Amino acid sequence: MNASPLPGRFDTASPRPRVSVPRHAAPLVSFITVAYGTGSIIVDSIASLVESLAGSDIPYEYLVVDNAHAEAEHRTCNHLLLATAGVRVVRPGHNLGFAGGCEMGVLHTSGDVLAFVNPDVLFEPGWLEPLLRHLDDPAVSIVSPVLLEPDGSVQEAGYRLFSDGSVAPILEAPGADETVRPDYASAACWVMKRVEHERLGGLAPDYFPAYYEDVDFALRAAALGGGTLVVGASTIVHLHHGSTDDSTVPDVSRQRRTLLELWPSVARVQPQPPA
Repeated sequence: MNASPLPGRFDTASPRPRVSVPRHAAPLVSFITVAYGTGSIIVDSIASLVESLAGSDIPYEYLVVDNAHAEAEHRTCNHLLLATAGVRVVRPGHNLGFAGGCEMGVLHTSGDVLAFVNPDVLFEPGWLEPLLRHLDDPAVSIVSPVLLEPDGSVQEAGYRLFSDGSVAPILEAPGADETVRPDYASAACWVMKRVEHERLGGLAPDYFPAYYEDVDFALRAAALGGGTLVVGASTIVHLHHGSTDDSTVPDVSRQRRTLLELWPSVARVQPQPPA
């Protein structure tokens, strides 16, 4: 499985045209991105989204929740102001974290379908339609694409969760006409119906500032009759940690403990982690 080449997308010395998100009076899909001191990569992501949907008739809107950042207060807004049009921005005034930012975005959008997308993902034509086709399945709460590395290799086709709260990516992608039901898929790109999001109660704030809220939500979905589906016909590129200047692996031990406290069944029903 290969991703399309990405020449010039990250050449900041090259001028690029202003990215214009079309305005629709009644959007079907509300794209929500949570930013936190995010740089120009968010413009590349929005540009790829607009390009990917240029040939479709799907009405959509795009909203950025720009969480306050002490060292980069205006960075994201400045990039969006200079390089985009039609993007709506909400600035909470303080850092709501990932879950809180997503929920703020839900309140400020109107589409029947919610698409939570990271600012460091790149889209290709045809990625969205296969996901939308699975939303009417009552056993599905969240649909996600296969996430690829920039070289086209599989980054994840969802994740497996183990009894100690550790996780591991599924590295074998389903075929173009196949799907896989993981324990969860990272919220770098989630698509779901707004009514399903409301039925499940939204993303929990217990994992502030970030990580494991996607695991929690997927567990809640499964417990309440839904689940997560990764669709092989849909692929996007995820520049992992591309939206932050910090390349160190985050310490998520506190979030993992929180998950095990809130979901004691994980220790009982999930498999043992690999040796």
